[in-house]
Amino acid sequence: MKSLTKKIIIGALVAFPILSFAIVPPSINPPQTSVTSLNDVSAIIGNIINWLMGLFFVVAVLFLFYAAFLYLTAAGDEEKVKKAKNQLIYAIIAIAIALLSGTVQFIVQNTLNRQ
Repeated sequence: MKSLTKKIIIGALVAFPILSFAIVPPSINPPQTSVTSLNDVSAIIGNIINWLMGLFFVVAVLFLFYAAFLYLTAAGDEEKVKKAKNQLIYAIIAIAIALLSGTVQFIVQNTLNRQ
């Protein structure tokens, strides 16, 4: 119990200084955004989709590396090899979806901009 208390106190001493970074100086005002047309909405949605697409693609590639790691560490065990192959298939499907999402974004933005 003594060790747990010591860990909590040390963790709190390390974590509390981080809270000072959360304070926003009063001289900085948040940016004022105003959506005045459908093109602004389309641009905002496009930016969000670009960020999400990039994040999704990075996660898919990480899963690809994880599948390769599983395959390399399987050591001939059929069950582990099967799990690694399934993970590899899922990672490839995720990468394909990430690449196709750019096309869907393009179609949606063009549809919104025509109106």
